Amino acid sequence: MNKKVISGLVAGSLLVTPTFIDTGSKAEAAVIQSIPNTTKVEKSYESGFLSVPGYASLGVKDRSSYIGTPYYRTVSNGREFLQAILDAGSGTVKVIEVKEDINLGWTELALDSTERSKYSFVSRYPNPSNGFTNPLLIASGVSKVNISNVDGLTIFSTSGKTIRHAEIKLQASANDIVIRNLKFDEMWQWDDSGQHKEVGWSYIKVNGANNVWIDHCKFTIAADGMIDMENGASNVTLSWNEFGLAAETEPSVTSSVYQSISFMEQKYAAGTLNPSSSVYYKMRNEGATPNQIMAYAAYHSKVHLAGSGDKDYTNYVSPAGVEVKDGNQRIRLTMAYNSYTNVGQRLPMIRQGTGHIYNNYFDNSTHQHAIDSVAAISKYGGDKLSRGINARNGASIAGDTNVYNAFNEPIIGAERQGDDTGNMSLPFSELFKDAMNHSLLVNSKVTNSSGTYIGSSWDNNGVNAFTKGFTWFDKSTIGKWAWSSHIDGVENMSKTNPPSTPFTFTYGYNEKLPYAYKTVPLASVVPTVKKYAGVTKLNFSAADWLRTNYMDAYSTIQAESHSSMSGVAIQTGSAGSPFVGDIQNGDYIVFQNVHFGTSAPKLLEARVAPEAGGSMEVRLDSLTGPLAGTCKVSDTNSSQTWETKSCSVSGVSVTNDVYLKFTGSSGSLFNIDWFKFK
Repeated sequence: MNKKVISGLVAGSLLVTPTFIDTGSKAEAAVIQSIPNTTKVEKSYESGFLSVPGYASLGVKDRSSYIGTPYYRTVSNGREFLQAILDAGSGTVKVIEVKEDINLGWTELALDSTERSKYSFVSRYPNPSNGFTNPLLIASGVSKVNISNVDGLTIFSTSGKTIRHAEIKLQASANDIVIRNLKFDEMWQWDDSGQHKEVGWSYIKVNGANNVWIDHCKFTIAADGMIDMENGASNVTLSWNEFGLAAETEPSVTSSVYQSISFMEQKYAAGTLNPSSSVYYKMRNEGATPNQIMAYAAYHSKVHLAGSGDKDYTNYVSPAGVEVKDGNQRIRLTMAYNSYTNVGQRLPMIRQGTGHIYNNYFDNSTHQHAIDSVAAISKYGGDKLSRGINARNGASIAGDTNVYNAFNEPIIGAERQGDDTGNMSLPFSELFKDAMNHSLLVNSKVTNSSGTYIGSSWDNNGVNAFTKGFTWFDKSTIGKWAWSSHIDGVENMSKTNPPSTPFTFTYGYNEKLPYAYKTVPLASVVPTVKKYAGVTKLNFSAADWLRTNYMDAYSTIQAESHSSMSGVAIQTGSAGSPFVGDIQNGDYIVFQNVHFGTSAPKLLEARVAPEAGGSMEVRLDSLTGPLAGTCKVSDTNSSQTWETKSCSVSGVSVTNDVYLKFTGSSGSLFNIDWFKFK
């Protein structure tokens, strides 16, 4: 028998549901609970859900090994943060831990000429076209912080500190960027025109960067997008974040909403507002109180724009022949386990690229109440949109097990782009007119004034509560799913010289989602997301926040899901289920980042089938690490007679790598199916 060491085995520990649909057939009244060409697991929440999900899992890396090294930097103010970003560009910083709130506004930074030259990646954001209405921003100013030429960087806080007054822009030369457990605030003010076009403040713009994970953060409301993607950004995951604010008539006096509406009230009282154009004047003049307007103002219109222009239909190639990979067809976005409160549209909006959204909770109810309860606000308030996914220019967006509350249009746009060109200009309205957009929601729930509907957007031949805002062309995409689209001949096209005839497309109907994903059941989405999404929801050490993969110690851990091993083999039992066998003296299996939470386990249970018998040592963090316990397995000489053994364990901390080391006499000792701590 050949003995070997193998690392990085793909976990196969859970029941999965691969779903494939005949791409040659057309559904008339589709009943579908899974997205075609995907592999997913549905189970109760456990720590494994904290591992990096989705597209970012293809490219972000664990940085827990940097603790205690010169590559680890703590920062407590704006200048320290800027220096850390500068050093990350030279490769000497890989981790930035934010220890205090960081204020990055242009005015409050007050950089001198030498510092402006040194930190040239920081610039002043232009003022709003109609002037400031938020006293906080008048005092602080607003900055742009460009992160470029960085390959591998985690920015995080163990205590949920806040970054204010700056837009973080991840440029195309940035790769493998992780942002976790931070709050982003004070990038909003009352727009008295009601158009949300006076300034482009966003919290984060992924401007061509690749492999980005933004996790367990909180974003209040911003003047433009919250997190947008531009210039071909790819492999981006947003997970366990909170977006938006509840509509409150008495928000904190230090909040942007309170400060900005109080500023407008002073102008109203002084008689300096234009009665014909001021939305605030019209609301107040017809009876709305400042506090009622505060509740209405806690709303964010544009959330996630992915693909900033129709013009980016291909990559740019310079006259010298250098290709810049900035085409929208590269966009790949995952949104998982996020909470969205009082948000209006672009959830997400994607041009040409691909989006995958699951286990998100979208709740517009308190904003809807703020509109419905005050006649003057209902009359003059333009923020009434409640829209979800919007696939454009041949994009594909699929959602699984999401909940929409007080949302009227979970899907908007059109199946054929030519039926939705109102916001497009020539030549692109003509070039993209034949593009087929693929939009799908499965196993999801929407509740609004018309009632509650649970199911799929393909139900009833595409006529259901999910598709109220969607225009079908010929319904040829019902029953067919494409995870990508490709403009035929685009490789020979120039971005600066578009063709004169409409694009034709090839769609990836046989393409599979390149990762497996996990969902909690539909009934569990709201309580799970409310409990775990956002800042300071996890009691993690710095090392925990720097990890990318976790395993729940108290769930059943299948033995074959090990991250590495020595000597053993994955075998299949009579019922077709896998287990770990061919175990001999000195063999071992390893499980990285097993999370135990705040209470230490007392027991380990393991499902084993003894042969010669032996022992299983539970070692922590290395093969020679602390011995947490030893489980004895008696000799029964029966490789398929399964029994559950238990042993005491101690000394286990919040997160450990768990090594199961096998000892005994010669020959096959026993097989192991699963284990769990109790």
